[in-house]
Amino acid sequence: MIAAVLAHLDAFMASYGNLVNLCLLNTLVAYGVWLALAANMFTLGTGGFMAVGAYCSVFLTMQVGAPFAVAVVAGGLLAAAVALLIGAPVLRLRGDYFMLATFAFTEVVRVIALNWDSVTGGAIGIYGIPRYTETWQLVLLVLIAIYFVFALRRSYFGRSIAAIRQDDVMSQAMGVNVFAQRLSLFVASGFVSGGVGGLAAHLNFFVGPSDFGLVRSVDALAFPILGGVNALLGPMVGAIFTTILPEVLRFSSQWREILMGLLILCVVLFLPGGAMSLIRLRPRARAAVPRASTLGQGAK
Repeated sequence: MIAAVLAHLDAFMASYGNLVNLCLLNTLVAYGVWLALAANMFTLGTGGFMAVGAYCSVFLTMQVGAPFAVAVVAGGLLAAAVALLIGAPVLRLRGDYFMLATFAFTEVVRVIALNWDSVTGGAIGIYGIPRYTETWQLVLLVLIAIYFVFALRRSYFGRSIAAIRQDDVMSQAMGVNVFAQRLSLFVASGFVSGGVGGLAAHLNFFVGPSDFGLVRSVDALAFPILGGVNALLGPMVGAIFTTILPEVLRFSSQWREILMGLLILCVVLFLPGGAMSLIRLRPRARAAVPRASTLGQGAK
């Protein structure tokens, strides 16, 4: 029985292994972006942080001979250091200005990668990267990310972040250090994004500047929003949905992008709480019935 299950699993991974790994990578990216969104920071710097982590980890494994785990952690730490460096001035901006500043950061990193041939390979990129990233590693990291978010939401820090998301001015008046908490989340988001960049580089054998531009940052921002920022599994659902959707729509190569855009637009318009809000709609409707009946009995 177990042998038959393993055989079917091997056959499935042989056919869809790349798609599964991409779903897991995007899930990690989604939880990294969620850290920023938790405090109303709509960042477009994810692509830039992923590029920093990817190039750093590839340099360490291919040029220095560092172990894979050390290289990935170092890439995440370098991305976190960059996030700390740019976060101090950028986090004083609000709304559209913050998004534009993080987008400018991503473009600066992309232009540097295009022109720093000795380290990044320039526009051609770096080929022949050893494949060290494995599926079980990604599954383990996703489970750790989900548990971390679960624990964070239940902690005092998480409750203060929820207060900041509702009203940062009131939170500041109540003694919450809004700037420090936002900076901490921004740095943590940079660390996760940089680590994922290193994992992706050692999964695809190649890394290039075109992999980490505006499109990557917009997709990363869409993952938790589509799935639901307020739901624990929302970022994962949004990442998997957005990753699998292009594969489902392969039957129409010409209309695939249009159909994908329309589906995402429908989710944004009719499910503002994300796809996970579908699960909560039905229980709330049931819970409303006994309240109404109880009120009616009390009126009599």
